Amino acid sequence: MYEQENAFYEANIDMLRGKYLDKELVIAGNTILGVYDDLGTAVRETVKTHPRGTFTIKHVRAKPELVRIPVYFEGTTL
Repeated sequence: MYEQENAFYEANIDMLRGKYLDKELVIAGNTILGVYDDLGTAVRETVKTHPRGTFTIKHVRAKPELVRIPVYFEGTTL
């Protein structure tokens, strides 16, 4: 379920980040149905014209950065 929407999102992620960073995208197939500031609005507005289960909502995030988490082992930091 939602394979096509996820594939569209992943294939276009750099362009989407450039245009829609920190926005909620409503996607059906290979089409962006709407762009919203928050998830609640995205859902409320989209279900007015599209049945539930016919679209997906993706939050456009910045590239994940490498996070270093210190690990302590017998008094030594790795």
